[in-house]
Amino acid sequence: FFCVLFAIDKHRHTIDCPIAIAIAIALAKTILTHPVYSIMPHPQPIITVVSSLDWPADDDELEDTVLQCAGKSYLAYESRLLDRRDFLHGSSYYKRANAANADAAPSPSDGVENGGKVKKEYDLLTMKESKLQKLNYYQVLQRSLPMHASTEDIRKAYHKACLKYHPDKTGRGEEDEVFLLVKAAFDTLSDPMKRRSYDSTVDFDESIPKEGVGEEEFYKEFGPAFARNLRFASFNDPTRQASKNEGGENNVAAQPKKKGKNKKKKNNANNNNNNGGDSKSQGPPPPFGDNSTPLAQVHSFYDFWIHFDSWRDFTLKAAEEAEHDVDSADCREEKRWMKQEIDRKVKKMKKDEMARVNLLVERAMAADPRLRRERGRAATEKREREEAKKRAEEEKAERERVEREKLEKEMAAKKAVEESKKKETKKVKEQQKKQLRKAKQLFRKLTMAAYQSANPNDSSIGNDAVWDDLENMNDDIELLCDKLSAMELTSLSDILGGPEAAEEGSNVAVSVEALAEVKQCAVETAAGAERQSLQAIQQRNQARKEAAAKAKEAKLARASSPWSKEELGALAKAVKKYPPGGSNRWDAIALYVNNLCRQPDPRTKEDCIEKYNQIASSAAPPSSTTAPAANSSGTSSSSAPAAGSGGESKNANATTEEGGWSEEQDSLLQEMLRKYPAEMEKNERWKQIAKGVPGRTKKECVQRFKAIREAVRQGKN
Repeated sequence: FFCVLFAIDKHRHTIDCPIAIAIAIALAKTILTHPVYSIMPHPQPIITVVSSLDWPADDDELEDTVLQCAGKSYLAYESRLLDRRDFLHGSSYYKRANAANADAAPSPSDGVENGGKVKKEYDLLTMKESKLQKLNYYQVLQRSLPMHASTEDIRKAYHKACLKYHPDKTGRGEEDEVFLLVKAAFDTLSDPMKRRSYDSTVDFDESIPKEGVGEEEFYKEFGPAFARNLRFASFNDPTRQASKNEGGENNVAAQPKKKGKNKKKKNNANNNNNNGGDSKSQGPPPPFGDNSTPLAQVHSFYDFWIHFDSWRDFTLKAAEEAEHDVDSADCREEKRWMKQEIDRKVKKMKKDEMARVNLLVERAMAADPRLRRERGRAATEKREREEAKKRAEEEKAERERVEREKLEKEMAAKKAVEESKKKETKKVKEQQKKQLRKAKQLFRKLTMAAYQSANPNDSSIGNDAVWDDLENMNDDIELLCDKLSAMELTSLSDILGGPEAAEEGSNVAVSVEALAEVKQCAVETAAGAERQSLQAIQQRNQARKEAAAKAKEAKLARASSPWSKEELGALAKAVKKYPPGGSNRWDAIALYVNNLCRQPDPRTKEDCIEKYNQIASSAAPPSSTTAPAANSSGTSSSSAPAAGSGGESKNANATTEEGGWSEEQDSLLQEMLRKYPAEMEKNERWKQIAKGVPGRTKKECVQRFKAIREAVRQGKN
């Protein structure tokens, strides 16, 4: 057998296998017929009997134990198994040929790890079914195939597996379980959506560290946990990687055609997603770091996980838990119901997954010594700021309290001074009132006593009496008491005899002759009061006359400035633009003229009314019927045309001579109409109006009102 292998290996590139076998057989016969070999003693085998082992009847009951193979012989065995060396490697025949390749290291793609250990490829044909079920799809295709392998790597691994496990190679038929498993693995991993669902559940540790992890164990506990969960980050999404590697062609081709109005939009959206153009997809986060990592990097790391976008898909797991096979549904309704149930479970699982990630982030942030130091520093700074703010507020409150107390003291002192002044003033006023009251009482008493002494009997009043009767005397005495002060009344009382004369049983008599002086004082006092009243009336009249004169001068000054052609044209345009009947018509006309002409001395509405009436009256024929042309309220006759158009008009301020009514009577009639509204009883109202218009009866007032009303109606129409 050794010779056969030697011949086949040596002449495999130069001759055919049958020739090599013939050469090997001839060589073997030569060796076996050699005299030396024939006379060599053959050792007898030594058989040692040992106790029988109690092996279980079923091999599945045996416990699986993982053994770590090592040693020179094992490495040679693995090298031969992986075709890294031939059977005669190390012999003198190949010593010189393999000397140059003795130190060559195997590549990782051939199953060699970085540590120099070579992984033996699984032989699925000889593997037990229980172990075969424990392999994931990546290990089924190739033992060293990583989970995030590209589509091209998966395709290459599948091709190698087909060369080994295809029914044409193994002769086990189309229903071979091994080949069906290989085919199922490739079908799942080659489809991005199926691969996404498969990767979401296979070989993943969902545990998270407990609360209360110390600072020494923090990095050992939470670092691997974040590294495990980073598997489901958006930048590791299998669909995104497949679209980047293949340009999105496979995914676009796998998408079913959409029918409906939004077909173009949906296809564009699919293209954008397949091309990996999502601007919101997360990139790789900063490393977890250690105790010396900058705080900005730590915040960036946790910000990534706070907004973590997981691509984990629970569709496959939900379908397994719900025990629903959508492809085996009997009808569309059952298929739709199964999808709804699966979607409901998927949403719940997705919610639980995000809650788990959030809990991991919360526990990490709570136990992170770097953040705890930062929180302590921030709390210290906040406490210092609050204390400084509190001290500032206390100081401010103290200053305000001192200022308030000082101000209150000043206000109290000022108020006390004012109160004392008020009390003194009130006391003085009370004393003055009391003195005035006493002076009035004494003056009345002395005057009455003197009057009674002069006229002991009222019927005996003579021609030389000071007052004709007692009533006149009382009027004069009250006038003096109202107009004179306490000092003046006291002086008059002294003339009449003083306080001694008013006392009963006094020897001082009342001076009757002083009554004449009292009478004269009363006459002068009355004349002075009348003069003061007349002076006040004269002053008011004079002020009114001066105001009227000033108004007249101002009016003449305005009227003296001539109207230019531009102003007249603007007035004519304004009269046409703002017809009669509008509110504030002449205000609008004056504003229009001033804005159009821009004169230094703007025209008022009175100037515009006056100029319009002058032009209208000059253009009216002598035989035309008079009618109101314009007034300050903005109304005018419709028969009166614009200035310069030849229409009929009349000055609104001119005196109307129709029916003998004067301007003063018209003014009084208008005033009475405003004074007595139409809500009053009709007959009573016109009686009161006729009383207010001198020289006119009730009938004439009614007729005049009707005439004015008719003229106004005609003007409006």
